[in-house]
Amino acid sequence: PASSQLRPHCLARDRLKLWFPLQSRLASTPEGEALAITEEDLQRVLTVMNMSWALSTRECYGAGLLVFHVFCDERNIPEDQRCPVDTRTILNFVSSCAGSYSGKTLANYVYAIKAWHTLHGQPWEICQDELKASLDGASECTPETSKRKKREPFSTDLILRIRAHLDLSKPLDAAVYACLTTAFYALCRLGELTVKALKSFEPDKHVKRSNTQMDVKDRHDFVVTKIFLPRTKTSNVGQSVFWAQQDNPTDPRAALLNHFAVNNPEPNSHLFAWR
Repeated sequence: PASSQLRPHCLARDRLKLWFPLQSRLASTPEGEALAITEEDLQRVLTVMNMSWALSTRECYGAGLLVFHVFCDERNIPEDQRCPVDTRTILNFVSSCAGSYSGKTLANYVYAIKAWHTLHGQPWEICQDELKASLDGASECTPETSKRKKREPFSTDLILRIRAHLDLSKPLDAAVYACLTTAFYALCRLGELTVKALKSFEPDKHVKRSNTQMDVKDRHDFVVTKIFLPRTKTSNVGQSVFWAQQDNPTDPRAALLNHFAVNNPEPNSHLFAWR
């Protein structure tokens, strides 16, 4: 975007917080009466609210804010019309981007603009019916390069085909297969059971061996394995997932016990760490 004191150079994940609209929260009432709030208090409010979005979401929203402000710069849209933004400006933004981005990406970019308004205390007064129609239309304009062909559902047969290429006596293969079967039977997102890099593991955010309880009973009195995920895509406070033993070669219990025998991760190490 064009250079502006309101939008300092920063990482995408920091743009929601560090890119300010022309008007933001003030330590005074609309009538100008001072409140018992300091600038440090307002910064704390921003910091705490900003943490309500997962890091990956903030990165995505940062990309969306960048595209929005580039659009505004090209159209010479003044700062006071970017936030609070008018329905017509948002519709123009969506329609201008239609055909260049997938419908899902554009929807995320709109959510980014809304989150930016929320974080900085500005009203989001957008006609939802018009916005939905615009985003639905943009989805129909999704370029072919952004479309993916429908795939066959993930099944136990596919797991067995993957298993045929693994040597479960090897540390990495044992960890991969245990993670795969747990994700399948516990209905987890892979991102909730893995880390992007070895150095990115954080015990308070990622699943550890100590988060696992085997042979416990669920509310229906069935014997299951319980795994607590410290953080999920939809919950910063975490939640527990479960799976039961299966009577076939894709049994997650056998896979996990084999992983423990081969790799034996420490209690505070990642659940699927390998030697």
